[in-house]
Amino acid sequence: MIVMENYNLYGSGSVNYILNSFSSDMFDGITFVMQPVVGGIDYLRYMHKAYLFQKEINTISNFNFETRELIIDALTDIVIGKTLNEDLENDLKNKLSELDEISETFKNLEHLTQGVDQQQLHHILRLSLIKLNGRISSIRDEINITMWNKGEDIDQLLVLDQIFYLIQEIIKDVLNEPINKLFDSTSHNVLIFSLLYIEAFHRNKVTFEDVQDYLSELNLIGYNENQNQNLKNNSIFEVLAI
Repeated sequence: MIVMENYNLYGSGSVNYILNSFSSDMFDGITFVMQPVVGGIDYLRYMHKAYLFQKEINTISNFNFETRELIIDALTDIVIGKTLNEDLENDLKNKLSELDEISETFKNLEHLTQGVDQQQLHHILRLSLIKLNGRISSIRDEINITMWNKGEDIDQLLVLDQIFYLIQEIIKDVLNEPINKLFDSTSHNVLIFSLLYIEAFHRNKVTFEDVQDYLSELNLIGYNENQNQNLKNNSIFEVLAI
């Protein structure tokens, strides 16, 4: 069980104010990536399969603010001192197994998801990512409004906005993938790691310099992916003699 003594809201700076204001959206977003069926519950209702998942999803939805924050606080420990190249998936499974509040629920959802066919799972994954993208857009809107306030820490706001922007670019790329490649482990890990890293900064577990370094790492990933796409395009051009 997670224990956090003297729990209260984190710092009072502009970044903390925004992340405090959107704490439910961040929790939902992280949940959508870790367990996409949570974001696809409306579709499951339409397919008359919601009853299979409803109990577990209700458990997550009914967490109070303190429980949600305690869960995210525990999960953020995974990214401290780590890079994207390390084994996030195993670390995440190990950490989840320690959390009495959510471990059984996530285990049951994972088991139930195995009974969903590929076409339906494809649609659920898309819906979850679209919902995540919407929540990030709302946060970015608030960041852009806050930047106009006198005395704000523009550097931190710009870096936070850029990380959210790159997360949205990853979402866009994933949504354009064919069904058999949708949401591969690399994209999955980058999205979870990025959201948790933002929350680690929110909790003063990593420094602003760490966040800047992470932004550089994210930019490099995007650059490498663009390079790979350019290589693919060049190969196509060669085949077509263009």
